[in-house]
Amino acid sequence: MDIERWLSDVLPPGMAARGRITLDALVAPIRDLLARQRFPDVPLSERQVGLLVGLLSSMDSDKDPGAARVGEREGRVVSPLLDRLSCGFNHGVGRSGHLTAPQPKAPGASSMQRLADHVATDAARRLGLPNVRAGLVTPMATGMSIALVMSALRQASGVRCVLHPRIDHTSPVKGVRLAGLEVVTLPTVLEGDAVRADPDVVARAVRSREHCAVLCTTTFFPPREPDPVREVARTCADHDVPLVVNNAYGIQSPDIMDMLRRAIDGGRVDAIVQSGDKNFLAPVGSSVVVSPSREVIDTVAGSYAGRASAAPVLQTLVALLLLGHSGYERLRREQAENRALLEKRLREIAGSIGQELLDVWNPVACALTLDGHDVRAVGARLYNLRVTGPRAVERGAHGSCIDGYPHSYIVMNAAIGARREDVERATTKLYKAVAQ
Repeated sequence: MDIERWLSDVLPPGMAARGRITLDALVAPIRDLLARQRFPDVPLSERQVGLLVGLLSSMDSDKDPGAARVGEREGRVVSPLLDRLSCGFNHGVGRSGHLTAPQPKAPGASSMQRLADHVATDAARRLGLPNVRAGLVTPMATGMSIALVMSALRQASGVRCVLHPRIDHTSPVKGVRLAGLEVVTLPTVLEGDAVRADPDVVARAVRSREHCAVLCTTTFFPPREPDPVREVARTCADHDVPLVVNNAYGIQSPDIMDMLRRAIDGGRVDAIVQSGDKNFLAPVGSSVVVSPSREVIDTVAGSYAGRASAAPVLQTLVALLLLGHSGYERLRREQAENRALLEKRLREIAGSIGQELLDVWNPVACALTLDGHDVRAVGARLYNLRVTGPRAVERGAHGSCIDGYPHSYIVMNAAIGARREDVERATTKLYKAVAQ
């Protein structure tokens, strides 16, 4: 239907023109998004995103009132409530074990996946990685997405083992093992308060192992610092070894994104995996995988078994559209301000209780020593005081990414999306918990 002609038929010319202006203001950003498939400069409104989602999901075959659906998987749901929870994307995404393959029964969901991939990749470029060429929004959180990437490398490059500078976190290790690969944990070094990966240790391990890949980490709790990804990428390029980077919540940090950009420019980086929820404030369940190689992304997409839920992909797309580039940069600035406030408050507490703030470079988190205190009890008190997220580690315990770390400490984060009042309230309650 020609909406302009219809308006002219039912309204005086001036009123029809005015109505068209309002309609165009609503629809123009959606048209631009579909035409360019880019991370929008200005956030879309919830109404605009809802209209887009409704139009796309209406294309799937389970919305066709005249269809005779006799397959075993037809997007049937038991209740309208479930249809609303899925925003109508009941067929899921992917086909025959390929996440981005068009699904004949789901043209809307297939279009949504493609749009999500393009918008997320453009977001990664504009937020610090202009040298990535392709990306994929996966319907799995970070650990499982690492497994998918490693499975792809096993198929495409014959990788048998993964060199992994020590991180005391089980998800990446489980992901590597799920892909059927051996994990070789590389020791870290203690320099001052900081626990670091040694690029020389990585280089020696690369030279001594055949059919290996490297898994680096950019974001973790203090006292662990980000891996030296640029040096490792250069080593991987020299020895033709794949490098995957677990950049779980690194997109929020311009400094970490700059490290990754220089690593791609100066060496070999096959894939970078980041969390949808930790970076883009979507519900848990998705990741964004980007790469300088389109072939790598296609191989990763083709490593998925069967169809997948559309919900995590859709939720990430919606989060990106509601944020827009301007909204995300605002959140980045707030995150940096809150991180500075967190450091200031913890330094004040340290001075008042005879402790120290660990001298560790981390753009998201800070750690306060609690030597001589029962850190588990402090953590329990904070929980009872309704403070969520702190990480309490006893001296020498697992969690510091090195054996025999010389301090007990507690970690607090000022991650993207946190509010100034969260930092103020949490640090006030921390002082109260330690004083008790």
